[in-house]
Amino acid sequence: MHPLRMSLTRPAALAALAIAWVMASSASAQSGESLARIVTPVRDQTLRGNVTIQGSATSPVFSRYELAYAQEPDLANWIVIGGAVQPVQSGMLGAWNTRPLPDGKYALRLQVFGADGSLNETIVRNLTLANATAETTTVASAVITDSTGSGVGVAAEVQTARDLLQVAIATAAQLPDAFMRGARLAIFGFLAFGAYLALKKAVLFAVQRLTRQPVDYGK
Repeated sequence: MHPLRMSLTRPAALAALAIAWVMASSASAQSGESLARIVTPVRDQTLRGNVTIQGSATSPVFSRYELAYAQEPDLANWIVIGGAVQPVQSGMLGAWNTRPLPDGKYALRLQVFGADGSLNETIVRNLTLANATAETTTVASAVITDSTGSGVGVAAEVQTARDLLQVAIATAAQLPDAFMRGARLAIFGFLAFGAYLALKKAVLFAVQRLTRQPVDYGK
């Protein structure tokens, strides 16, 4: 091969290789993998209160991402709880306030939308909401120990008040019988006193008749 032709061919070959590498890199970037991934919460986890959702939402043609939940087992009705128009790589995707929702099984979904109409999604299944259980435990703890920390049980005080109320009700129920017994005793007392006075007068009258002396009924 002529030396001049080699000197011209070698730069052209290097330029062609450089152009090919740039085009390959560009094609690789354009065909990069879209990522819709939820790291937390995880499947079968029990959730309460405000839940932080961590993960990734990326795409070479990223447009936006969206977070939604649905109640198990029917996943036809998804409720959107958040999203953004900026991609997230291994970070916070959003927050989910579970307090207004009834306890039970739920699913959490992340969807990543591309500007070219593409869609990638991931779903975390069998998440258990247990807010009512937590509230019941808190109330029970408050009943066992009062706010002063003295250890005096409010439950014991409530039980004592309940016992006193039951005694008062039982006493009120017995009042009519007690009143009737008292009334009968008073009548018997009056009758006995009247009989005593009548007997006294009869005895004094008999003594007067027998002795023929005046009798003072006041004695």
